[in-house]
Amino acid sequence: MLGAGLAGLAAATRLAEAGLDVTVLEARDRVGGRVWSHILDVGGRTCVVERGAEFVLDGYDTFRALAADLGLPVVDSGMSYYVRQLAETPDITVAMLADAGRRAAQLVRELGRPASVDEVLTLLGLSGDLEEALRARIEISSAAPADTVDSSAIDHIASFEPRPSHRLGGGNQGLALGLAERLGTAVRCGEVVTSVAEHEGGVRVTTTTGEAEYEEVVVALPLAVLLSGDVAVPTTDAKRAAMRRLTQGHAAKLHLALAEAPGTSALLSVPGRFWTWTAVDVEGTVAPVLSSFAGSAPGLAALDVASGPDTWRDAVHAIRPDLSFADDAPLLSTWSDDPFARGAYSSRPADLSGDDHRALEASVGAVGFAGEYVDAEHGGLMEGALRSGHRAADAIIRRSR
Repeated sequence: MLGAGLAGLAAATRLAEAGLDVTVLEARDRVGGRVWSHILDVGGRTCVVERGAEFVLDGYDTFRALAADLGLPVVDSGMSYYVRQLAETPDITVAMLADAGRRAAQLVRELGRPASVDEVLTLLGLSGDLEEALRARIEISSAAPADTVDSSAIDHIASFEPRPSHRLGGGNQGLALGLAERLGTAVRCGEVVTSVAEHEGGVRVTTTTGEAEYEEVVVALPLAVLLSGDVAVPTTDAKRAAMRRLTQGHAAKLHLALAEAPGTSALLSVPGRFWTWTAVDVEGTVAPVLSSFAGSAPGLAALDVASGPDTWRDAVHAIRPDLSFADDAPLLSTWSDDPFARGAYSSRPADLSGDDHRALEASVGAVGFAGEYVDAEHGGLMEGALRSGHRAADAIIRRSR
């Protein structure tokens, strides 16, 4: 198993439960990949924040089942990921934005053909400010420009239905840690894989510390890492073409300590291409931390996250005068400059075909593939990573029997 993110760990535990010997090779010194929980001490209170994937959304059945199996609590955040007020354009209400989002989703269904978010927004014919607000909402959630994202995102990751949003009590990384604990010494961190080569006797995996032979391998590395060519893996023309058609999303997160605990909130900056929120934690009260998420490469460039948190922090302060900020240093998390991620999560363009979907999921000989980018229904999400890992493991189990 290459990668100890949720996809790799889900596959490995499934295989181990079936009685197969597994080894998980992870480049980082921790498990979880782009699921990374961090502890902040804010005024003597321990607060867990998510530097990566955060919200447990509607349809996260696999995530919830694994959490229950590990005895980990899934707690209500007290706010909805799907409902955000607008900071700079208060004349556009939450209800107006939600109505526009529902109309966009209905138009997608009526079209009955693939279309980009950009095309759907053009066809809707909304007023300038409302269209820009809807565009910003979708681009932030997709972590990519609207013209590169399939319109199915409007009913998926950028839905406007006011469903509840949850998180794992104690941090989402607890799921990865729990799975890794079950695998024990089978998980080996600090192993940077450089190549995977299939031969007549099996699969040879080369890392910075040596070589090892395996009967089968599941590659559970992020899409951008595979596309970078830093890790040589067996592939096909169809798989390579399908991977290149996917859109690599880019996102960052910023956490700011507060001088006092506020109420729950969710506020979006249209020109800034970011949103902020305060939420209930495992203690059942609102944590004294403001979280922010920025999506799309142009959005990150405008906030100058490459130079640090200052520009973004100032923009957050400007739209949240209702909050009292502490003097603690900002916590900025970026993924595009992370050598083991090279981006946030993937999204799918309008022209991705059924053959492309099958190519993404297909094994190449004794080498399988898993990751959020592989899953057609929950692409870009923790749930998609887990489901893809289970499918890759099930394919190996079937062959072993």
